[in-house]
Amino acid sequence: MRGSWFLALFTMALLVATGYLLAQVTDPSAAVFFVGMGLLIGVGQAVAGFWFSDKIALAASGARPATVEEHRYLVNVSEAVAIGAGVPMPKVYVIDSPAPNAFATGRDPQHSTIAVTTGLLQLLDRQELEGVVAHEMAHIRNYDIRFMAMLVATLGALLVLRDLVLRWSFFGGFGGSSRRSSRRDSSGGKGQGIAMILLLVLLVLGPILGALARMAVSRKREYLADAAGAFITRNPEGLARALEKLANYHGQPLEVSEGVRSLFFVNPQMNLNAVGLMATHPPIDERIRRLRSM
Repeated sequence: MRGSWFLALFTMALLVATGYLLAQVTDPSAAVFFVGMGLLIGVGQAVAGFWFSDKIALAASGARPATVEEHRYLVNVSEAVAIGAGVPMPKVYVIDSPAPNAFATGRDPQHSTIAVTTGLLQLLDRQELEGVVAHEMAHIRNYDIRFMAMLVATLGALLVLRDLVLRWSFFGGFGGSSRRSSRRDSSGGKGQGIAMILLLVLLVLGPILGALARMAVSRKREYLADAAGAFITRNPEGLARALEKLANYHGQPLEVSEGVRSLFFVNPQMNLNAVGLMATHPPIDERIRRLRSM
């Protein structure tokens, strides 16, 4: 909870700074307007991330509601694991894809959803499926779903503001400001140059740092959810076997947008042992090793 609020406040501060620098580069008298625009974008992205992240993720993955008649097995497993995790029963969705995967989304345990692919249901036995569902329940119980939604919204706000500035400058925004600035004194020109450099650095590095932070947080929370999921089921081996089966899957990958890939149980692109700053998930071999050492 504190992390979500800190992230929202940090985003607001970053957007206010960007708006202020943009005003210094173009027209200092319009500082209130540019700062207000930055805040408006930040608030809009935060509201969308908090209230609509589940709908956005479900739509992006093509998920549909699971029914007791068609998916009784999945619903029964989810109910049992929810009781063990001590969280309310989330809404359950199914993704019609042969690629085995799952994810959780929502804003809190009372408003949460898990989605499972049909490929996962066909591939895993009950203990393995319980392990995967428990992993997703752990994300819900730990409020990872809210934090990741806010993190995605933060990156989205920075990208929106960057694109607006780039398009505005393409249509002569900075050119017009330079003509106005030619009438200023030399000290004002130096101040404008410094503001322009800081603005460009912020617009370039901000989204990159935001993406790196999202990847790092995602990898750390996957390890924690593995451990919590094993504790919920009291069966680390079930989750480890599930990961092994996913590692041995070589069929068609799940096609989803880049913005929601970090939500999934494993990387939808099936690059399961990727390492480095841009990896969305920890290496699957390491996840299995940690589970079997519990």
